[in-house]
Amino acid sequence: MTLKSVLLAGLLLLNACAAPPAPERPPFRAVQAEPGGAAALLGELARVAALSAEQRRRELAELEGERRHDDARRFQLAALLEREDGVEALERSLKILGALSEADPRAQPLLDLMKKSLKARIELRQQTARAQELQDKLEQIKALEKSLQQRTIPAKTP
Repeated sequence: MTLKSVLLAGLLLLNACAAPPAPERPPFRAVQAEPGGAAALLGELARVAALSAEQRRRELAELEGERRHDDARRFQLAALLEREDGVEALERSLKILGALSEADPRAQPLLDLMKKSLKARIELRQQTARAQELQDKLEQIKALEKSLQQRTIPAKTP
């Protein structure tokens, strides 16, 4: 046997013993974002948080102008309303989140957290308004009391 035939036989043996090539796989994606998936919802929240106030108002006006919304557009509208200051906007956002269909069970905890957050913010705003109302009434009572005390003090005659 010559050296060439030994090398050829060795290569053939190595080739026969080698594992078959692995099937080609698609590139690895850590999170596959379905249209209603948790990753898509988180991405939308991050996008809305990065918008300026003017951009949010523009998008909100555009969404409110549409007649029909799918779940993704409803969530976008709820996220935009959540960033507003008024109690009415927060209540509307909560109502929209309640109307979303539960397509993806992985997104449900996020929706539940948003609902709890909105409820807490609404309650806080209502309690703050009530506290301010009571503070105003207390100031009125103090002013009335001071006025009554000034009337009952006898005037000194010279």
